Amino acid sequence: MTVHSLTPAAQVPHAPQNAATPRWGRTRHAFSLFSRYWTSRDWKFAWFALIMLLTITLSQVYFAVWMIDWERRFFDSVERRQAALFLPLVGTFAAIFLSRTLAELANQYLGMAVGLRWRVCLTERYVDRWFARDRFYAIERLNLIDNPDQRIADDVQRFTAGVLNLVIGGIYAVVSAISFGAVLLATSEAVRFSLFGRSIALPGDMIWYAVLYAIGGSIAIIYIGRPFVRRQMRQQHYEADFRTAMLHVRRNASQISFARAPATEARSLRDRFDAVRHNFVRVVWSELALIGASNGYQQFGSFFPLLLTVPRYFAGRITFGEVMAANSTFLQLSGSLSWFISSYSPIGEQVANVSRLKALDDALDGQSTRGIDFGVGTDDGAVALRTSGLRIDRPAGGTLLDVGDWRVAKGERWVIQGPSGMGKSTLLRAIAGLWPEGAGGITMGRHRLLMFVPQRLYLPHASLKDAICFPDDGGAHDDATVLAILREVRLHDHAGDLHAVRQWQEQLSPGEQQRIAMARILLHRPDMLVVDEATSALDEDNAHHFHQAILAQLPELTLISVIHDDRLVPYHTHRLDLADGKATAGRLENDE
Repeated sequence: MTVHSLTPAAQVPHAPQNAATPRWGRTRHAFSLFSRYWTSRDWKFAWFALIMLLTITLSQVYFAVWMIDWERRFFDSVERRQAALFLPLVGTFAAIFLSRTLAELANQYLGMAVGLRWRVCLTERYVDRWFARDRFYAIERLNLIDNPDQRIADDVQRFTAGVLNLVIGGIYAVVSAISFGAVLLATSEAVRFSLFGRSIALPGDMIWYAVLYAIGGSIAIIYIGRPFVRRQMRQQHYEADFRTAMLHVRRNASQISFARAPATEARSLRDRFDAVRHNFVRVVWSELALIGASNGYQQFGSFFPLLLTVPRYFAGRITFGEVMAANSTFLQLSGSLSWFISSYSPIGEQVANVSRLKALDDALDGQSTRGIDFGVGTDDGAVALRTSGLRIDRPAGGTLLDVGDWRVAKGERWVIQGPSGMGKSTLLRAIAGLWPEGAGGITMGRHRLLMFVPQRLYLPHASLKDAICFPDDGGAHDDATVLAILREVRLHDHAGDLHAVRQWQEQLSPGEQQRIAMARILLHRPDMLVVDEATSALDEDNAHHFHQAILAQLPELTLISVIHDDRLVPYHTHRLDLADGKATAGRLENDE
């Protein structure tokens, strides 16, 4: 059975799936985001790039150690006035400089390439899962999370662009700490102290000072930077809400203007932006505190090793070159040991990104309790639709409508009527497999093409022909056929705009949009049609023309429609009355 939906939410009805909702922590979820790419179809490039990045990282450590050795030899030669060594040392510096530059360029290129391809992989996966099982519809209907679109577009980009740098930077910090520690050991002395009457000497005093300095700085940065992470997460939430509100205004510009409500909406946007502004001020202050602590740590760290090594130089225990080399090595080692300090801000941003992506994954993978069993195909080929003990509940609980047993034979035309709020549109969503709350079962007969038409039509941002042919591609139908249908639905004035790309959702009136729905029906020619107030915006003449044209061209059509206009009832053969929470089925006396 093929289903063409004229609503953005309806897809092929599906049976419920029973996968358990994952309950991962942030660390495990971050690892899962890694594994999704490194086990994807792009795994060969991913692993090649990762190995190359690790190789470059190790080479950068080697170049840094080489540079420290060069500084020692250079300043020793300057102190000893060894002019013959000057040019060779300058050549060595050029080689080190060129090597480090090329390594950094290769590192940046591979990092950006991996980030882009990783983003493509995750974005495609998220988009597919967003549309699978109508989760995009369920997320909005149940209000599971805010702004899933922003999470897919922005949070994925920020995660893939930044987290790999953090990982490679962490590996560099570990390897360089070991390497620089070994270099610094050559200019270090023993730390001597007494413990319980025993004299103890620990080699490598400079290394111990660097470790203690890094530990003290890390503790201070964690304490100072803790508010930054919380405020950064809130900032992403407020920014997304503000963008969503502006998009909502743009999409409903005409309704807002007709209601003379620009001032009200502007005030609402200002309120949302005030939340952005107030929280951003908090982010600024917390980030300034973090930057101030980090800069203070780095500035004092550049002077601290001189306090330790210069007295040894004055005492003649080390050379001037060793002082400079020890100073550079101490800075490199303390920098490696304090990688967490320098990376605290981007780590905080990534924690926020992973948290939002985890919430998105939970919403996409989550399963709501499905009480209504949905099936396709019946033993009786004459049955178009059958319900058994069907009860439709509200999402928050409580019965909305008791339908019971209902049978629609092929070729019958059913009208559904009842007071507003009785559940007419919800019943159609249940028929489409989009409303799981309730009990009983719905079995859809086998149809060549089943089509759902809502009251408010979805029109893609494309050409008018694409909008008419939707969900098919416009190229699947020739212009002559589409133009003939435009005349049939009385939209021939738009024939010259057939290939014009516009925001047709805004360009066409509600009545014109419902005639586009009629054009889609005549073009696709379904054998079963389910419509929800599809003529509510049409005048009486066009509403009658809607039914007359469809029934004349599709005489064997099975029709289920919700209407409020009793003048359209004669186009149906059966009625389903909804009243007092119950449905009553019967045959109309004056059928046509």
